[in-house]
Amino acid sequence: MAHRRLIFRERITAIVGSVILFGLVLLSYWYSVQSEIAGLKYIPSDKSPDFLARNVSLTDFDETGQPKYKAFSENLQHFSDERMHAEKALVLSLAPGEAVASARADELWSNDGMETVEFSGNVEVTREPWGTEPELYFRTNFLRAWLDTLRFETNEPVFMRRGENTTESEGGAIYDNVARTIELRDRVTTILQPKSLSADAP
Repeated sequence: MAHRRLIFRERITAIVGSVILFGLVLLSYWYSVQSEIAGLKYIPSDKSPDFLARNVSLTDFDETGQPKYKAFSENLQHFSDERMHAEKALVLSLAPGEAVASARADELWSNDGMETVEFSGNVEVTREPWGTEPELYFRTNFLRAWLDTLRFETNEPVFMRRGENTTESEGGAIYDNVARTIELRDRVTTILQPKSLSADAP
């Protein structure tokens, strides 16, 4: 009986020792894995966005805290190198003392934090009536914009409507919303609508 008890104790001791040894092996492996994970660094890809957002609204302010413009997008992608891509984009100027202008397009790209943006696909720009000047509207397929100075430029064909008068240009245009001037390039065709008799009557 005593011999059997001794053998049983030796087996229990061997089993306990094996369990302890196995636990030490698992613990060492866990620490090694944690050390490797701690040493890993996230290196973002220039081709993959670092965040995505839907139905976004962004507002930019000047140094006095006044809003300069507001941007809307159905889908927004931001990249680690400051590039930004927006789908179904709308940018609305909010600067006081200036004609309110809006620009919308299927897509928008910016490489410098929205200082310069490129609109593409069904681009439409509208300037609301300002003083004695009527509404100004033009559309094109591509447009580069400098939002700080509200200057727009394109080399694509442009259709423009100012009040009831329309103009088409095959070589593009440069539009300055602050100075309220537009320069049309190459093969410009303008249709002027006659004033109504009631407007000419004393």
